Amino acid sequence: MKKIRLNRENGLQLGGKTFISLLKALQITSKVLKEKIDYNTHVMLDKKYVLYKGDIIDMGIRKLS
Repeated sequence: MKKIRLNRENGLQLGGKTFISLLKALQITSKVLKEKIDYNTHVMLDKKYVLYKGDIIDMGIRKLS
């Protein structure tokens, strides 16, 4: 199973959902991982984050409630 690495710069967890930065989402080339990105559900903080519904490797992701 493919996973993406997320850290404080490119990912956050908000209300139990994982969001990745738009830049990180555009850099993903795997078709399997691209299918797990929902560009319609997004959050604007310091940059735009889009919903990601796949598995991650947590490298210090920001966790907001």
